[in-house]
Amino acid sequence: MKQTGYLLDPETSIFRAVEFPAGNSYKPLYDLIGCRMIEVVRFDERHSLFVDEEGLRDGLSAFTILEIYPQPLAGKIVLVDGDGSEPYASPLISLEDAAACFKCCRPVVDPVFATGDEVTAGGLVIAGVLMGLQVLIERRAPTIVEGEA
Repeated sequence: MKQTGYLLDPETSIFRAVEFPAGNSYKPLYDLIGCRMIEVVRFDERHSLFVDEEGLRDGLSAFTILEIYPQPLAGKIVLVDGDGSEPYASPLISLEDAAACFKCCRPVVDPVFATGDEVTAGGLVIAGVLMGLQVLIERRAPTIVEGEA
């Protein structure tokens, strides 16, 4: 017997339904997320998220913002029905309604060019010369992929 969960991958921004064996085991969640330690985050009064406890680390290339949670979530996320204790069940919320609560984020490096003849401590800088780089955070809604379960 199988049950469904929703899997969000912040690297690709893909949000899709996935099937895994029903039962009283967290192993399928560890396998979906690809981690060693799971943290449970409440999504709403009925649903929970399973996330990588060690997801926030050096070299982070993408993360997820959940509008009701105070810190970023890193790594893949699985949404299920239940409070995080076993057994958990298939979500009662639609994939579209769940997706609306997330923003997938990734750092983007933008070049900064001199806009006019600028004078700096190092001398005159001609317009169009690369002055440096700035990091911005790109935020986008998850891309829903249907029929993957």
